[in-house]
Amino acid sequence: MKTLNTKITPGAILVFILFVMTISLLILRINLALSYLPEIGGVSINVMYGIIRILSGSELYTNPEIAPYSIIQYMPLHFHIVALLGKLLGIAKDVHAMMVLNRLFCLSIDVATFILLAKTLFKTIQVNKVISLTLASIYFLSIPSIIYARVDNLYLFFFVATIAVLLKDILRNDGKTSTTIPRLLFCGALCALTIMTKQTGIFLLAFCSIYYVFIQKSVYQWSIFMAGMITLLLVFGLFLFPSPLLSLKLNVIDGVKNGFNANWFIEVLLKNFFLKFSYVLAAGFFIALSLFKERSKQGYLFLAVGLAWYFTTATLSSFKAGSGANYYLEFIALSILGSALLIKNQLGPTRGVVLYALMLSPFFIISAANDKGWGDLGMMKEAKKNYLNTIEVANYLRPKIQTDEWVLTDFHKENTLNLQLVDKALFPCREVALYFTRPLGVFHFNEFETLVKNGKIPYLVTRKGETLEEFIDVPLNQYKPDTTIGNFQVFKKLN
Repeated sequence: MKTLNTKITPGAILVFILFVMTISLLILRINLALSYLPEIGGVSINVMYGIIRILSGSELYTNPEIAPYSIIQYMPLHFHIVALLGKLLGIAKDVHAMMVLNRLFCLSIDVATFILLAKTLFKTIQVNKVISLTLASIYFLSIPSIIYARVDNLYLFFFVATIAVLLKDILRNDGKTSTTIPRLLFCGALCALTIMTKQTGIFLLAFCSIYYVFIQKSVYQWSIFMAGMITLLLVFGLFLFPSPLLSLKLNVIDGVKNGFNANWFIEVLLKNFFLKFSYVLAAGFFIALSLFKERSKQGYLFLAVGLAWYFTTATLSSFKAGSGANYYLEFIALSILGSALLIKNQLGPTRGVVLYALMLSPFFIISAANDKGWGDLGMMKEAKKNYLNTIEVANYLRPKIQTDEWVLTDFHKENTLNLQLVDKALFPCREVALYFTRPLGVFHFNEFETLVKNGKIPYLVTRKGETLEEFIDVPLNQYKPDTTIGNFQVFKKLN
């Protein structure tokens, strides 16, 4: 009788651990998505406000200096896709259902990126399926909670898709990208989609331009690529997103002028990302240098330049206040692709990639165990209670507010009242307006004092037991308690 001889290898243990962590994180994110928590990372409630605004029939972008002082910092594609899905599903008027939809959409896009990355590793670079899934799971585990419900997920999908198409062309065409017009137009269209999702897509445009003009030395290919990109941008601009260009500029260009902040970089990135993941970043540098040594091979040079480009842009961008670890996800994705290409050809398709994964996986496993929202699980019961309270407050105030009147709330991140009130909520993107753009003099909100004096803000809402004596240097002592609903206190302006 034969005995089954099963050898447990370090690689098998690694795959099992990553599988468990990936499934655990997937379950966590589904629970967070279904919850009533107003925030699951990264001030995503600002994104929700933009989506609810579209569903209410209002323009996504308005002049931030005019009430309701809305500042939508991102490009429009994500907002319109989720709003359209909400309409098709018949849940447009249910704030919680729309929050769940947005979060599940972001999660599904992350899963799609995981699949796309695994397919690129398996089909294009040709490492085996287990290793492809293992490396793709490292990317999935590295996604910080700050982007669990923002536009970054869709942007990163289009980024990986663009890189995957270009890399496939390079590796399958003896170091040259396809010169067929449809293929070049398709790459340009993918680049346009990154830009229409998030402004940092402009970095992908610059990288692709560097590649076509300076590496491929083909202005012809670059011209066709640009034609595809510009055509799709014009289609979006003319037919899908008719907001005035001035309003678009005030939001997505002026609205992201958060200023450079060295202390933010030190506290948020240097201490909480660089020091914890220095080994990962060092590995990325090692991969880039190793790829550059083989620069006679176009695929190697393509990824080496990409790693250098995205580390530089991410680091420079990280000095901007409000930056986060998500800025380095492009670098991590390119590191995974570069390592698979490098190790497959130099150390063998199995041994080398497993070695790389063994070295780096503990850091991503730590990442999955920390800063992923595990601590939020204990706040779900209270979050549902607060959510129901915001519905009550909104129902109480809505009949009392005239067409040209507003409600001022003394909070933003902690609840969904601004979403329930939609266009009647002043400063719905509070931290952007008050902590960044106003102190820097980008916007001034001078009209606010006039609105207070003219009685156009008849109500303000604070947390229960708190008062708001002034707001952006305007005294509010003329507001007196009106009613208490759950954890919220409503104040009414005296005539």
